Amino acid sequence: MSSPVSSPTAGESIRRHSRSFSFASRLLPAGKRADVERLYAWCRWCDDGVDTAISPQQALEFVERATDDVGRIAAGKSPVAGESRWLAELVGRHDLPLEAALALLDGMRSDLTAAAGFDEVDLLRYCFRVAGAVGVLLCPILGLADRRHLPHAAALGMGMQLTNIARDVAEDWGRSRCYLPLEWTDGLRPGGGPPDPRRVRGGVKTILEVADGYYAAGEAGISGLDADSQLAVRTAARIYHAIGTKIRRRSFEVLDERARVSTLGKLRIFAVAMLPPAGGIRPMQLDESAERALAAAGRLLAEYGISVQG
Repeated sequence: MSSPVSSPTAGESIRRHSRSFSFASRLLPAGKRADVERLYAWCRWCDDGVDTAISPQQALEFVERATDDVGRIAAGKSPVAGESRWLAELVGRHDLPLEAALALLDGMRSDLTAAAGFDEVDLLRYCFRVAGAVGVLLCPILGLADRRHLPHAAALGMGMQLTNIARDVAEDWGRSRCYLPLEWTDGLRPGGGPPDPRRVRGGVKTILEVADGYYAAGEAGISGLDADSQLAVRTAARIYHAIGTKIRRRSFEVLDERARVSTLGKLRIFAVAMLPPAGGIRPMQLDESAERALAAAGRLLAEYGISVQG
């Protein structure tokens, strides 16, 4: 049964499931924070609907119902599930690009089949679906005026998801999932035993190197948001990037302990994020890896019919 929609319920979702996003969201004005919480709660509901299903068939049925609700919202109709009303409210206020919501649900659907031939292209598409698309959905709430910055938003979400994948190898393996590409791990895939630590370290090292380009591309677009949104997004990005730094310091060992950023560490990141950039405000120069990340994000936006014009 669907739960009733209310801001306290939405806020509870982000506080329970993501300390990093909850910390950063407190830096937003109250109205924007409430809407970010609503979007997070809808995304979390989608994720939980798949992860807690008792069978792949039940999970697929959930995804189809959620997809139908997005279609109803797009048509100006009331959704069936109470949780979908979070999304409907946001669309009514901010004109969110629902193509991004459908991309997210495609990502949930892809988790229902084994990724036997999972390669780098598959990884980046998956990261766009489950995280880059969320960055795109957030843009109208956070005041993005120029759609040409959408690839930056998608890239930032993708960088965060790459970090998640690096951090959560053991947890995903326990669910018979592995998002590290075959070519980065000598063909590593779940199958009857624990993962090979050497191959995991190699895959994690590579995924964090790729993530660096996505973070750089994402940060370069933060200036396109409303001024009162920028600090929160920059802080969230740097907290997630710091998780990757911790993993590096542990020589890419992720199987025995989940990397976290302490509350004190988050406060330090927040303090640095508040400082003006060295040399004053000027456009960030992107290196080759960041340019590749931006181009990949742009291609994935086009694949889902999300315009960067206007």
